[in-house]
Amino acid sequence: MEAYSILAKYYDSLMKDFNYDAYLDFIKGYVKGEGVDLCCGTGEMTIRLAKQKCKMIGMDLSQDMLNVARDKSRKSFQNIIYIQASLQEFDLPHKVDFVTCVCDGFNYVNDSDLEKSINNISKKLKPNGYLIFDISSQYKLEKVLGNNTFCEDTNKATYIWSNKLENDKVNMQVSFFEKIKGDTYKRIDDNQTQFVHSLEAIKKILNNDYEYSVFDGTTFKDVKDDSQRLLFIAKRK
Repeated sequence: MEAYSILAKYYDSLMKDFNYDAYLDFIKGYVKGEGVDLCCGTGEMTIRLAKQKCKMIGMDLSQDMLNVARDKSRKSFQNIIYIQASLQEFDLPHKVDFVTCVCDGFNYVNDSDLEKSINNISKKLKPNGYLIFDISSQYKLEKVLGNNTFCEDTNKATYIWSNKLENDKVNMQVSFFEKIKGDTYKRIDDNQTQFVHSLEAIKKILNNDYEYSVFDGTTFKDVKDDSQRLLFIAKRK
């Protein structure tokens, strides 16, 4: 998709407010050995994990994102394997020590596909291995993102992001305006969907195979009613 190409180029700029280093500092006691970073995007967390001496595999649906991640990994002198695959297609020829999914990757699948994805991950985690992931909370999708419009402007591109809340999902229409030359811009439109997952629904999925704790994914403290990101640290039984 052409819009993914645009998103891949500007993703890191648009995510500049996400504190990867604080996130890593909070989870680094659980990430040792070999791991998979799902929905790895441009590899920001994948590369950080590799620098922690973890043997890393990065997976993402977008080939354009993976191309950026590979380039960044080479420049960082990190030997990381990248695989193009969806969450629902997650599979490995062997078991690993941990799996991460950072920046709300699980919100891009519905409840049934989320359960399928987590069950597939469970099969490839070693006993006492960790599944670490976050989601945009029900509060964020329904009260903050839903039925709202956001804009972001950079030196090279501008985007307009319009959202519509419909039942258990937020339909997102994103229009990118990329500067070509002078005052000339190229417009590229894309539609995406994020699904609402309640805390109770995720706990129900995890209860079978995991012992887990849930934190506010921004403050890394206790979850509050208005927490916008929920961070799960789940240990495979």
